[in-house]
Amino acid sequence: MSQRSQANEIAELIRRLGSRNIARAKNAAARLTIIGATAVEPLIEALEGTNNRVRARAMPLLEMIGDSRSREPLTAMLLDRGHRMRQIAARCLGRFPTPHVAAALERVLRRESHEKVKAAAVHSLVEHYVSGEDRALPPVLSLLVDTEASPGMRLAACSLLPALPASERAGIVRRLSDDPDAAVRRSVARLTDQRRAAGVYDERRVRALLGKLRAEDYPAWNEAVRRLARCGDLAIGPLVHEMRRLSDDPEFCTRAGMALRLMGPRRLRALPDYLEEIEEPLPLQVVIEVIGIVGVKAMIYRLEEVIDRLGRKPDSETEGDGDYLVQRVRAKAHLELARIGSRVAIADLRSMLENAEGPLEAEVVAAIEMIGKREEIVLLLRRYAAQDAFMRVVIGSAVRGIMKREHIRRNDRELGALPTAERRALDAILTARAPVHARKRRSEA
Repeated sequence: MSQRSQANEIAELIRRLGSRNIARAKNAAARLTIIGATAVEPLIEALEGTNNRVRARAMPLLEMIGDSRSREPLTAMLLDRGHRMRQIAARCLGRFPTPHVAAALERVLRRESHEKVKAAAVHSLVEHYVSGEDRALPPVLSLLVDTEASPGMRLAACSLLPALPASERAGIVRRLSDDPDAAVRRSVARLTDQRRAAGVYDERRVRALLGKLRAEDYPAWNEAVRRLARCGDLAIGPLVHEMRRLSDDPEFCTRAGMALRLMGPRRLRALPDYLEEIEEPLPLQVVIEVIGIVGVKAMIYRLEEVIDRLGRKPDSETEGDGDYLVQRVRAKAHLELARIGSRVAIADLRSMLENAEGPLEAEVVAAIEMIGKREEIVLLLRRYAAQDAFMRVVIGSAVRGIMKREHIRRNDRELGALPTAERRALDAILTARAPVHARKRRSEA
């Protein structure tokens, strides 16, 4: 599908989110979830609109996709005039465990007047703690043991108990067992009994959820995504195995990736260990994207091993579409490394840029824009003339970005000495106006 036709599809799907027909809106939500990262910017723009049904349904989609670009817009929604919008935003921010978001949610606990919004913030802070953001723990723990806090807020804070280490949980449970609030005592007893009865999610339950992940009904597979995420590291292996088995099913692999993303950094520590065993392009791409979204540098650096392995693959193993898909996965791994500013695989990235036989991936150019230096500008200019209009815009943005970061002037002596073809490409880039969306991004930066 072309860039323009997909943009039109996304715009229409977002319009359908505002439909009063629930089935129509759910179908649109399901499709936008599958489209994923490409739909993030339009969904963020929808938050600034006036249709509250669209806004309310766009926020959970941004949560599900889990792209870091959603973090600031969702945090800004905590200041919306409508308390229902603030409540949805607070709940969705549980997917983005960072100190900045945790601080914003803590401010909600102090300043918000609507208890449902505050309860949503509590649940999200608990999710942050489960995902490894330890600064989210103190405000929830304080609320849990504060006998003067409202019963509703304390009951929301009880969701922290199953996430605490056993030694800490035992002491707090003993203290709350004698709490003056009967509702808190009942909640603690219920959570304790459920933990004893359920134990750890067993493999049989994970397998059952994997079956539901293939359901055609959006509510069914959406619920399976969330339950698999709660299974934690026990579900990582089965999810990877099933993605490999169904590697020709992009919808299943996308849903499996959603479940992995929702687990958070602490539960996903073992995910990079599966990189070396995944041969199929689509599952490998999904895992790479999850590792990038999680954003833990130690995990992202493991992608260098993937790049090295894919770069050494004999052409006989990746003919036709297989070769294109492998190179696309390789490009995505480079992009994730570039996002953390790493040049550990720059030699391989340059080789992809120099290879004029295959198509030039937009991710390769994006990675070069982030970490490229003067010498990479020449390589970009050599590829410029042979590209279509869209890729010329992408290359132009990369060249201008590198020149700005490296403080290279237009009248630079070395650039002036370029061969004719490269100089012509540079002149075309520098005389052309940046596209509207690029100017907008710069003005917002």
